[in-house]
Amino acid sequence: MFIRIITFFLLYSSTAFCSDCNFNLPYCGLSCNLDLSYRNLSNIKKLLNNDDKFVALTFDDGPSNNRINDIINVLESYEAKATFFVLGERINEKTSEIVKKIHESGHELGNHSWSHRKLTSLSSEEQLQELEKTNTAIKNAIKQDVKWFRPPYGCYDDNLIENTDQLNMYSILWTVDSLDWQGDKPETLAERVLSNVHNGAVILFHDHNNRSNTIEALPHIIKILKKSGYKFVTLSEWEKRVCNTVKARSVTIKEGKKVRFEGMLCGQKTKSLTAEHSY
Repeated sequence: MFIRIITFFLLYSSTAFCSDCNFNLPYCGLSCNLDLSYRNLSNIKKLLNNDDKFVALTFDDGPSNNRINDIINVLESYEAKATFFVLGERINEKTSEIVKKIHESGHELGNHSWSHRKLTSLSSEEQLQELEKTNTAIKNAIKQDVKWFRPPYGCYDDNLIENTDQLNMYSILWTVDSLDWQGDKPETLAERVLSNVHNGAVILFHDHNNRSNTIEALPHIIKILKKSGYKFVTLSEWEKRVCNTVKARSVTIKEGKKVRFEGMLCGQKTKSLTAEHSY
């Protein structure tokens, strides 16, 4: 059985151990069947050339009544697209209009669970309920299925991977974390993102509560990256571009040493872990 998962950084997982990654992943979740036998894809930038520069902006924890319209307006003013990972329990009669607006503005919706609980502490059946209820809430709002899932806190286990596969969903984390939840000044946030960005980056922001630092930093981040030739794409477009680049270059990745994430406590900030590989 192919396992659909695209994983980058394992950061900020909750209170139990995250998956130790001790099993093979012959399928990374991309439609091009790029063979990646290790779970951390933070070296995806090595697969991409600079002829087509792109990043995927992603926003977690909505839909929020507070500043989401400001974020959408910023994106629209720079003709940038993004993906919003929403929580099912926050979709109600009022916020469903926000979900519709996100969709109608050309952005993409993703599933971020129903309640933002640590899903690895739940049974497989409870995990599936979290996913299915959120999928239903999103579909009721936009009349369309979603295929992307991001686990709360970046924490997952074998059951969660199997459940997302059962629902034909792709799981994805991020390669650049803005850490906007820390409340840093906008210039600090922008510098953190810009100093870590790379071609094919998946950048993590949040849109719940008063994210004034995110909203103030976003125009600067987008302007600088646009000047550097970057395009801003949804995750589905990101997937196509990654696959097209890999196909064009006929890249084959052979299995190298595996990196075990055993002992990585959920909730503990960690540095990037990379697997050795050969081309």
